[in-house]
Parts: sequence; C-alpha cells; structure tokens
Amino acid sequence: MSDKNVVFADRLINIAVTGPLVRLQWGTLEVPQTEGEKPQLQASQTLVMPLEGLLASMGMIEGLVKQLVKDGVLQQKTNGTVN
Repeated sequence: MSDKNVVFADRLINIAVTGPLVRLQWGTLEVPQTEGEKPQLQASQTLVMPLEGLLASMGMIEGLVKQLVKDGVLQQKTNGTVN
C-alpha cells in the first residue's frame, strides 16, 4: 500500500471511549493573530481505533520510553515520571 497519509499533531488533547472504540483527538498549536498572544491549541484531527489496538500501542510506547531513558535521551525523575 503506497498511498500513505502523514498527519502532524503537537499533542493529544482528548481521549474518549465509546463501546469498543477509542477516539483520540489531536491538536496543533495555532499561530497567534496578535503579537504577544500565546499560541492556542486547536483540535485538528481525530483517530478512531479499537480499544484492543490502543492497548497494544501503549505497550509499544512504553517500550520506546524505556529505550529512550536507557539511551539517555530522556531522564527518569525520582517520582517515576519521565522528562
């Protein structure tokens, strides 16, 4: 399948579960119209996937975070969070 759609998002802004489906709402920062204003996070797209798929994805993300900590890219704080 060579027809791929690349989507950019600055961050995840909402998660909703409806039955067996999870809706992940992603957002992008909008450039302020007036000088001095802060960028505003605006909803830009929604990804809908099965709950089972989300759980499998979480395992992949946890593995990636562990590898980034091991490689020194991220640092683990004493309370267990990562930055």
